[in-house]
Amino acid sequence: MILRKPYAFFIKYFKLLHAVIAVLVAFLLYRSFTLYNFFRAYVVNYSSALNELSPRSLMNVYSLIMVLGIIILIIVLLSVMIYKKKPKALYIFSLIVYIGVIVLYGITYPILRDISASILDVRFSSALRDFFMIAVGLQFVTLIWYIVRATGFDIKQFDFGTDLQKLDINEKDSEEIEVALEFDQNKVNRKIRYNLRQLKYVYVENKFLINTVIIILVVVSAFMIYFNIGVYTASYNQGTSFTASGIVMNIRDSYLTQTNPLGTTLTGDMIVAVKMDIKNNGSVNTTLNTGLTTLIVDGNSYGQNVNYAKELYDLGTAYTGQQLSDEFRSYILAFIVPKEDANKEMVLKFNDNVSYVKGEIGAKNIMVTLNPIDLTEKKEEHSCKLGEEENFEDSVVEGSTFKINNYEINDRFKLNYKYCYATDKCIDSSEYLTPSTTGNYLKTLMKIDGEFSIDKNVNSSQIASVNAFLNTFATISYKLNDSWVTRRINTDSIRPKVAQDDTYYYIEVPSDVKNASEIYLTFTVRNQTYKYILK
Repeated sequence: MILRKPYAFFIKYFKLLHAVIAVLVAFLLYRSFTLYNFFRAYVVNYSSALNELSPRSLMNVYSLIMVLGIIILIIVLLSVMIYKKKPKALYIFSLIVYIGVIVLYGITYPILRDISASILDVRFSSALRDFFMIAVGLQFVTLIWYIVRATGFDIKQFDFGTDLQKLDINEKDSEEIEVALEFDQNKVNRKIRYNLRQLKYVYVENKFLINTVIIILVVVSAFMIYFNIGVYTASYNQGTSFTASGIVMNIRDSYLTQTNPLGTTLTGDMIVAVKMDIKNNGSVNTTLNTGLTTLIVDGNSYGQNVNYAKELYDLGTAYTGQQLSDEFRSYILAFIVPKEDANKEMVLKFNDNVSYVKGEIGAKNIMVTLNPIDLTEKKEEHSCKLGEEENFEDSVVEGSTFKINNYEINDRFKLNYKYCYATDKCIDSSEYLTPSTTGNYLKTLMKIDGEFSIDKNVNSSQIASVNAFLNTFATISYKLNDSWVTRRINTDSIRPKVAQDDTYYYIEVPSDVKNASEIYLTFTVRNQTYKYILK
């Protein structure tokens, strides 16, 4: 098979190749100038910049392909100049320029895709503006250069033809090369060794250029891979700590529910509650930007709902913009998703700005795969008897304990205390606790001798006291004349006003309880039920 060296072809179309590059450079110069104007406006007022221009229309994958095409054509022309031993400095310069441009475009492309759903840090957007301003200037220089080469204009001589003549086309540039297809192992081996020697000679003669190109390609590739995989997008599983803009977070738990702690249905859709531990890892006061936090389910994004988060106070404290401490605090976020999507994969996305705080780089897009616990599925009932301790295992308050040693039912209880009318003068006094007279049934009081503690991981002040815990989760059930009656427990109206009694708990119950043959307290904690048998 006969092949020809390509140099004559490249030299013949020398001007045309420069003209093609000039057209591509002109288009990319316009694209870079548009991007410069966009980021310049974005720094001043990001909302107006987004309204005036569609970020997605500023750049597409074809822009990256065009830059790559320019780089390939420059390398072709550079090879001709090296082969003909002609000046090549400006081609090396333009090659470096467009390697830089493709890196800049590669960084900007994913940013423009998500910029409508996030707010870029002003320093980062200012840096992009400045880089595009530099890119515009450098591309303008290369455009002038390639227009000159395309027209054959020699600036030094004001001549239109000498550039092409200096390339000195001769027969060697298009001489035929005979290629034998017969398979001779020794000949093949000799040919391979010969080609390796030739490659070595080429490398030695052009060592600086080849090393420069290799280093640039390796650095650019490593840079783009690192930023696209390790910085622009970072993926974690639930329970893993990560850093974003000086904030350290850990998505500890996630839940699916439709009700509040009292069992009242809040929505026909599904509430996804995300419990997170979070702290400020920087030196400047900061808050979590929940506007950039979304839940992605089946390709759809859902924003957090503060009102529903406040209703889920048994799961934790709703995050409503509290300033973050330098110690971990626990908060919850709530998202509403269609019920039919409850079993699909859920990913919590933090759309952040690339940051550098205390030696750690924070990613732009942080994706946390959730593994939510379904609180709508009822579990097997637990039960314990008087004198036994209940630890509420397998529930959202697991680790909390409640133990009843004894109880007493009466219409009123006398509490003794010391009344002091001077610094060292006190007299014995007493206060009577009685049930309220409101409601549609008669009431009496139950005095409980017991012990209660809330687990430290619950982190909800609204259920931390025994009264709040009983009001939220407890009901009393009793059997009277072969019929069962269930009532919610109320402790708010029977708290001592003067006397201090931390030994006993008092709850208001129906007066029929005095004649009941069986009595038990039921703690309904979401999908888990605990029966405490008193009688």
